[in-house]
Amino acid sequence: MSDACANPQLRVETQVFLLVNDDSALQFGGFSYDGNTVNGRPQAKAIPTDGRKIIEFLGSTTGPKYTEAVCSPLQVTWSVRPSCAKLDINSLGDWCSGKNVFEENHGHGVRKLVTSPELLSIIR
Repeated sequence: MSDACANPQLRVETQVFLLVNDDSALQFGGFSYDGNTVNGRPQAKAIPTDGRKIIEFLGSTTGPKYTEAVCSPLQVTWSVRPSCAKLDINSLGDWCSGKNVFEENHGHGVRKLVTSPELLSIIR
């Protein structure tokens, strides 16, 4: 990232999936980016909807290298769907083993839970 973009504001749309070995569950290919753009910005092709209100909060990027002592340089507005959707693990495996624009081929670590009240955002 260039110095000019050291602290961009990002908006992340999120969906939590439970991976199941069931080909009748949701298929990852129906949601992946696959070159889709809306108003010139990369977007997932779809995000599951169930009519429930989306939970929004301010935060930062995730990953195991960030902690309560070492913050991510990126500020993020998170929009999280409160329900968990079942996703066929084989469809995710197919995406990881095929060509995808992100060159992802495996799962990544997550940050330890932040518990310091002064670092927590109000959830709306």
